[in-house]
Amino acid sequence: MAQEYITLENQSQLGTVKLNKSVFSSIALNVIEEDENVKLVENTRLRNSNTLSAQIQDNQLTMVVPVQVNYKANVSDVCANLQHKIFESISYMTGFKPESIEIQVVGFIF
Repeated sequence: MAQEYITLENQSQLGTVKLNKSVFSSIALNVIEEDENVKLVENTRLRNSNTLSAQIQDNQLTMVVPVQVNYKANVSDVCANLQHKIFESISYMTGFKPESIEIQVVGFIF
């Protein structure tokens, strides 16, 4: 069963830190908004989700990010760069390393 939060390893015995999956989605959305070659797909025909999906299972985070890419940009480079930026941002801001970040190109920006 999917969880709604991730429990971070705590070095002290003062308590535990738990992060909701919406935190990871918000970080990814900020990264996407900063990139002029990428736009988050609001609604896809394949599924009825309005945003990217973040799933937590066994304290591991997997994300699926449906995007549109600028038609003049190199799709492979843009996707690799976006994936790296999302991973680095989540790692830096939360101290947690995502298991996988899947970038799905579902269209182009003309």
